[in-house]
Amino acid sequence: MLHTKAVKAYIGLGSNLGDSKTLLQEAWQALGNVDGIVLDGLSSPYMTAPVDMTSQHWFTNAVGRLQVTLSPLELLHVLLAVEASFGRKRSEKKFGYQDRSLDLDLLYYGDIVMDSPELTLPHPRIGDRLFVLVPLAELEPDFRDTLSKKTVNEMEARLRERIDSTTNKKQEIIHGQWNE
Repeated sequence: MLHTKAVKAYIGLGSNLGDSKTLLQEAWQALGNVDGIVLDGLSSPYMTAPVDMTSQHWFTNAVGRLQVTLSPLELLHVLLAVEASFGRKRSEKKFGYQDRSLDLDLLYYGDIVMDSPELTLPHPRIGDRLFVLVPLAELEPDFRDTLSKKTVNEMEARLRERIDSTTNKKQEIIHGQWNE
């Protein structure tokens, strides 16, 4: 179902297998080729240590802003299809997070709040992930979280305080450039 008015949506892009920066750029361009999606901004890439998983491979992460006329579930299905087209294999048999060639997460869709078996909006772990908050703050620092009404900068500062006080595990993140 296409909406007549475009809605601003934010997605997280991540990869820790293969040429991650190239994969993220190509996936971003693939999203721009989908009817109902207009690319509206992409953060810098960030190299990040794995969070909540054990892996020897660091991630490349970014956040993208889209203008969409697709519904939230239609956008989710597009993200999953693009992941699959780039070799992402999801295993129902494995538990927890796994290494992946491409991960596309729908973070925010306008001011929609939803919790269904298929999709939760806003993404439930945004406030616990520097690899989401830092690139989102670069893209739109005054953006306010739909639920907490805090700005992304406020959310990042709060997470850094929690990390520094050791209530959260350390999260390593390094700013990068697309053309490095």
